[in-house]
Amino acid sequence: MVADDRPSQRQPKSLAKACTACRTKKIRCDAAKPECGNCIGRLQRDLATLKVFVLTLKRSSPEERQKLLNEAVDEDGAVNLLDSTADPAGEASSRKDTSQPIGRGVTTPIVSSDDELNIANFISVDDAGTTNSFGPSSALHNPARNGKGTPSSRQSTTTEHVKNELIANAALQRHLEHRLTRHTTIAGEPTELALHLLNLHWARQHHTFLLTYRPAVMRDLECSGPYCSTFMLNAIFACCCKFSPRPDVRDDPNDASSVGRRFFKRCDDLLSSDYLLTRPHISTIVGLVLLGSTYNARGETSKGWLYTGYALRMVYDLGLHLDPKQTTEDPEEIEIRRRVFWGAFVCDKLQSLYMGRPVAINLRDSQVSREFLDLYEEMEPFYPSALAAGSSSRLDENMGDAIPRHSVSTFQQLCLLSKIMTTIINRFYVVGATFSNAQIDLRKIEQALQQWRDKLPSELDFQPWLCTSTAVQTPNIMVLHNVYHSLIILVHRPFISDDHLRSTATSGRSWEQCTVAARCITSIASVYKSIYGLNGAPYVLAYTVYVACTIHVRNAASQSQTRDHLVMLKSSLECLDELCTANPGVAKPARSIRRLIEANRLNLLTDSNALEHTDASFDLDTIQSTFSVADWSNAGSDMFQMGDFEYGLPIDPLFGWINVSTPSLDETGAVSDPDNEGHNGVAITRISDFADLSLAQRPKVVLLDAGTNDMGYYNDAAGVASRLTDLVGKAIMECPDTANIAAAIMTVFETSVAP
Repeated sequence: MVADDRPSQRQPKSLAKACTACRTKKIRCDAAKPECGNCIGRLQRDLATLKVFVLTLKRSSPEERQKLLNEAVDEDGAVNLLDSTADPAGEASSRKDTSQPIGRGVTTPIVSSDDELNIANFISVDDAGTTNSFGPSSALHNPARNGKGTPSSRQSTTTEHVKNELIANAALQRHLEHRLTRHTTIAGEPTELALHLLNLHWARQHHTFLLTYRPAVMRDLECSGPYCSTFMLNAIFACCCKFSPRPDVRDDPNDASSVGRRFFKRCDDLLSSDYLLTRPHISTIVGLVLLGSTYNARGETSKGWLYTGYALRMVYDLGLHLDPKQTTEDPEEIEIRRRVFWGAFVCDKLQSLYMGRPVAINLRDSQVSREFLDLYEEMEPFYPSALAAGSSSRLDENMGDAIPRHSVSTFQQLCLLSKIMTTIINRFYVVGATFSNAQIDLRKIEQALQQWRDKLPSELDFQPWLCTSTAVQTPNIMVLHNVYHSLIILVHRPFISDDHLRSTATSGRSWEQCTVAARCITSIASVYKSIYGLNGAPYVLAYTVYVACTIHVRNAASQSQTRDHLVMLKSSLECLDELCTANPGVAKPARSIRRLIEANRLNLLTDSNALEHTDASFDLDTIQSTFSVADWSNAGSDMFQMGDFEYGLPIDPLFGWINVSTPSLDETGAVSDPDNEGHNGVAITRISDFADLSLAQRPKVVLLDAGTNDMGYYNDAAGVASRLTDLVGKAIMECPDTANIAAAIMTVFETSVAP
């Protein structure tokens, strides 16, 4: 008998229908009536927020109450109680639903809460029990059933117990590192050299971003475990060999430019031969982020951008943007995943500033705790004299000068600053950023920065301009403070430099904030230089010094008593020059600062001992004019009528500083010395189009021999022609393919200003 399967007799399958709100947000809904669990939870949070807001209003003075009400409702009529309620106790309960789309009428907080959200909907578990990162909108999403994707056993394990376990393991692994000396080679290098480079890494780069979790790396180096790979080791070698004085880190002992060349090549070969870019792994992410940062510092920005981009894609592919405690019970794995995510997060934000490009990981995309439980390196002794002397040993002979590293807490604070940095970039600097609510954004970001400063632990404080401040701090703490002061300039400078904001009443106060921050940056960088030297300083320090220079040069040009600003400008430029040793990519932005000096006809030959404190007031009209290329083009110089400048692009951008065009100087890296009496105050402009150059119209011509850097001065066309013939002949003999660029012809303008 054939079963009757007509549609009219088939029993319909009961399907739970998600509510409209959950369907809009593409989140799982329990379809409960009259309201689902998500909607009830959101209403409960809104109610808690309103209660906190009402209590805050009740405790406030009439002026504060009015300010809170004004901040609670923006110009578009959107209500945002989270930012206007300063009660810390209510921050967690008043957190907005992060699934809410960003759009008109919705105002997002400056820095999202660190409270962890339920990420179960974004965790997918296959039939084998392997977890993946596929959200609800993905066809590959396979939700965990019966709570399998959320470990429960860890809930009974106290945080203190896990912390002690990780610290004990870190101490044990540190004691076992000596076993590596039994190996003949490590990652293709003699063991002694490999350990020397690893010690340099642990002493310097490691403490800036905490990307490499030392207990796991050194253990897996010994036993070929998953957290250490040949690629990652060679990336570490490539990045830290610039700090080594040893000749065996060079491919050619007589060629300084060959430092680390074999390590970089080995990394490229491994990426290709082992298909590492198609096989995401934590060790590959670490290696790519390290290489990306180093390539940026070397001036190879395209490669740095791409390598970091690959790493950030892998972060998403491995689900590192989702807090790992909901997917694993292993304390070490949780610690590693959190550190790698936040290290990549910070590097992403810094690279965005360097390149002038959007960030890859936004605040709403990351739900990872900043709670690191392995505090072994927090109180680890740091010996300033050892780093200053270039030693890679773990112990210093003078035990008395040891200070705590505070690596973990410093990195946590850098993560917080990076979140604020993300908001600054997205509100003021990316393409499409608008200034319709500029005043509100400025006030909120200022509050976030001030809260960060107020809550900074006392052991991380450093204000060398105060007699009560500690005299010495670790390099990573000094860098942290310079990043903070740079963000102050980043958020305030648009209110002077941008045409849309110049008319606002905040211009004077904003420039005052920029000036104070620039002084602080230069002061800290000078202390860093005097204690540790800048030959091994990180690239981010160079960016902060550059930011300070953009303020010093304008203050020096705008005020009648300029000596104080000139001294700070000169000191900052000297820091930039020294930073170029380990970070060649800094040379190009440094040249843009010199272009500003030339354009403003400043003379850096001042007596550094004769400081004159300037008046607190500012000539805003003069300062604003220094941001306008059109104003400079009428100053009797044609230096801004070529390249990017004729399109009105800034000569000293804070967002995209390494992409600035500096056509006035030799692109091979030859830079005039501002402290050399023979060249100080002279603007040297390279003219690449020889055919249009009229020697008779130029007061003086300089020919620069690119091979020897010899510079000759000629006052007549005959002398120029003779010398140019010699240079062309020499270039053609050495490299026939470069006959058309055998010499650089530059026009010299006398721009010295008598002191």
